[in-house]
Amino acid sequence: MANMNIRTPRFYIDYIQYLLSRGEAQNGNFDVTATGGSGATATRGLQNGTESELFDGKPLNLVSFDTSGDVDSRVLITINLGSANPKQSFVAILNHNLVSSQGKIRLFAGNESSDVTAVNGGNADTSDIDWSGVTVTNVVNGETRAVASDNKSCTITPASNGTTIVRFPETQLRYWGIQFEGTHTQTNSGAVNGIFNEFNDLSIGGIFLGEHYDMPHSPDLSLTRSVIFDSVNIQQSVGGQRYGTTTNIGRFGSSTSLSPFNIATGLKHVYGGRLIYNLNFSFLSSTDVMPDEYSKKDFDDDAVVEDIWNMTNGNMLPFIFSCDKSSEGTNAESEHMFARFAQNSLDMQQVAPDVYNVGMRIEEEF
Repeated sequence: MANMNIRTPRFYIDYIQYLLSRGEAQNGNFDVTATGGSGATATRGLQNGTESELFDGKPLNLVSFDTSGDVDSRVLITINLGSANPKQSFVAILNHNLVSSQGKIRLFAGNESSDVTAVNGGNADTSDIDWSGVTVTNVVNGETRAVASDNKSCTITPASNGTTIVRFPETQLRYWGIQFEGTHTQTNSGAVNGIFNEFNDLSIGGIFLGEHYDMPHSPDLSLTRSVIFDSVNIQQSVGGQRYGTTTNIGRFGSSTSLSPFNIATGLKHVYGGRLIYNLNFSFLSSTDVMPDEYSKKDFDDDAVVEDIWNMTNGNMLPFIFSCDKSSEGTNAESEHMFARFAQNSLDMQQVAPDVYNVGMRIEEEF
């Protein structure tokens, strides 16, 4: 959709951040597994950054891996969601350099911890998920997708560095493996296939796994979209002359790091400022606003409070926002935004029996 026109919005909500915010431990649940290639540095793994920074919702904090020192290694991220109750329908990898490092993503999952401990999904059980029967859709920068010959995993090869999102039909599995592996052929060492680049280490800014939620309908026509430069400070001299300074211009873009959904690698090509949406959704059914019961979280409900507001703890946790749920595939970056609610109260105004108006202010994060 051109010009970022607003249709029916979609929210991509990360379940990992939610679990961490509710007291679940990162270590033992969301881990980088020693990857082991054939090189002398086979188990070196993490080079810069920490495991926790992969899941902290701050994609400009890069975590890098020593893939250039061990080019045929596999970087395996194992995820334990605690139960099979949460729904999963998307994976997002933020601020990656999979093109520069010549890598791709492999997904596999199951309901036993052993399903995700082996590289390439070798221990996965197709009775839990058979990827030959799963439609994996390219939302952003996931152009090339392929199912493994044993149907235990699916690979996604991005077309560019930056952010990649793929979605799939809703499933409920407790354990997930997200593996990064090479795509390069090293012709000067006996034509070894499936290796990383020899000079550029793999780096990743963040990993999201969760459920996406589509609003029941479009917001009211009287919405507001703004671009603000909220870090600009204007000072005036005693002579009345004014000058401006700023701590940042908004999104970041360089050859080694990109804010989510920015593809420009030089600041002169980056659209500055912070995007803000003020949206009001009128005449929402109460079943689309609140869960059936408010005494205990029910993962089978689909509602704004259940799937969005509660999962982000209001304005505590960032999420991915799409202004048009149908905007997917090539050049879909513009319709997506790394975002946070700019309100700590979700007000629901009843306008008819069991019918409500709900307003949202959504601000871009960097």
